[in-house]
Amino acid sequence: MAYGVKTIPVRVKIYTDEYLVTGLLHTKPGGYKERVSDILNDPTARFVVVTEATFRSVSLPSATAKRCDSLVVRVDDIKLLVPFDKEPEARPAGEVVEPQSW
Repeated sequence: MAYGVKTIPVRVKIYTDEYLVTGLLHTKPGGYKERVSDILNDPTARFVVVTEATFRSVSLPSATAKRCDSLVVRVDDIKLLVPFDKEPEARPAGEVVEPQSW
């Protein structure tokens, strides 16, 4: 009999000093650790697991990204984490996006 914990996968992009990692970070619904920020701010969490992961060197952006089923990232190495509620919508070809001035 297989046991498991119900999770909600959240697509994320993680930047460290050396790598750009994309994949799924799994949150726990209905309480503590329901949000990505809860996982990162947990004082006992030293690592996060990213599933369906791809990673590539930040210093070699033209390098081919590598894929793996799961990847462990040390929380202290995370410089920026961007969660996506849904897949980003594709822009029509040739569309120009003007930067906003604040």
